[in-house]
Amino acid sequence: MGKENVIYISSHGVQLISGSNDKEDMIKVDAFREYPLAEGAMINGVITDDTPILEILKEMRSNGITTARLLIDSGQILTKNVDVPILKKKELLQITRDELSDIEGSYEDLVYDYCVLRPKYEDGRKGGEILCCAIERKLLASYIELFENAEITLKGIDISVNALQKLTNELVDMADKTYVISVIDGNNVSSYLFENNHYTFSNRTRLFSDRGTYEFIMEMNSNISQLIQFSKSKRSQYTIETAYFCGLDDEEEQKVFKNIRENLDIEAKEFPNSKIIYITDKSREKAFQLHDYVFTVGCLIRK
Repeated sequence: MGKENVIYISSHGVQLISGSNDKEDMIKVDAFREYPLAEGAMINGVITDDTPILEILKEMRSNGITTARLLIDSGQILTKNVDVPILKKKELLQITRDELSDIEGSYEDLVYDYCVLRPKYEDGRKGGEILCCAIERKLLASYIELFENAEITLKGIDISVNALQKLTNELVDMADKTYVISVIDGNNVSSYLFENNHYTFSNRTRLFSDRGTYEFIMEMNSNISQLIQFSKSKRSQYTIETAYFCGLDDEEEQKVFKNIRENLDIEAKEFPNSKIIYITDKSREKAFQLHDYVFTVGCLIRK
């Protein structure tokens, strides 16, 4: 599979990463950049002011970006883990519709899809596990229209949780570990629970405290604590060992990590870099930090 471009629009910037996953054990990154985005243009994955975003996309277009895969992260996306028997794709899509039907009442005209989390069970049981997904057609259309106006052809659309689980499945250092990954984007934090390096649950919370304050630190602590309690409540055989973070500045990291270690008795650290990520431009190798690009790098993985 050749080089691809992935674009992700967060509340504070538009990320572009170019690369490929031609080899199973290596993700090649040829270029990466984040364009700062004016506050209020994107809120919780919903485009509220397309003008500044369109300007950035047009700049990308002028720099030769004519096709891209889009990564969407939004609280508007419905997801649910479901165990399934061995079925055809059409039947799995119907299961996705059925499983999400009980929560679609407040949503209109949903588009459904699924991804495979576990093709088979390690204990020999038949069947596997899928992640059922749905998104409102009008939200999807707003992105498609934006890229059409920028004259960038979309080759595909992925969602954050799927991109993240694809990435963690490739990271040897994560094998057999149980952990939480929290991604802070503006005043939202999305946290993903992985048990034995297998995605099991996520939540998305709005932050009410100013970044860097004591109240903010306690909100981070409370968020991790809730996932620990969730894991215990379902009598999981796995114990959360580490809380990884993406999106904190240096000062926030020191305070948040110290608080979690002392109060929750688990390790807390920045999401680590990995040797499987190969930066082709050696002059920029030190500038690349995986914790800044977890979604877009994951989207490069085509599985």
